[in-house]
Amino acid sequence: MADVFEYGLPPFIPEGAQILLLGSMPSVKSLEKGFFYAHPRNRLWPIVSCKVGRELHTLEDKKAAAAELKLGLYDVIQGCRRQGSLDSSIKDPVPADIPGLLSRYTSIKRIILNGGLAKTFFYRHFAAVKTEVIALPSTSPANAQYKFDQLYELYARALDV
Repeated sequence: MADVFEYGLPPFIPEGAQILLLGSMPSVKSLEKGFFYAHPRNRLWPIVSCKVGRELHTLEDKKAAAAELKLGLYDVIQGCRRQGSLDSSIKDPVPADIPGLLSRYTSIKRIILNGGLAKTFFYRHFAAVKTEVIALPSTSPANAQYKFDQLYELYARALDV
């Protein structure tokens, strides 16, 4: 199977967002579902669920919880070639317009980088961004090094503004 150039998702920025969570590139499952972190074993939505104190069963529940936390979602890569969802398979990445996004959404005060590639790519392409940046381990199921409780503790702190 040949690598196919694919584009990511448009940003999800709720009104008054103060935090922008940036991943690398949406998974195949997220692209299929049309929203961020759709892989059933990704731990972002369980973290958000614990943070807001309720279960998130639907896409609307997830969007409402993100809005409650003043959390926007996007990726550092606008598009790339790859097979599957692993960051290691990404080729020819095209940077997203993070500076332009931040200039449109001036309420964003903090950026959280979800995973190693998001961190590396962000600092390579957007080092001049003046917004506070917190780099955290990936919530992906491929990141087995971190248990849920460890990730929750790190993300819960970063989600407090």
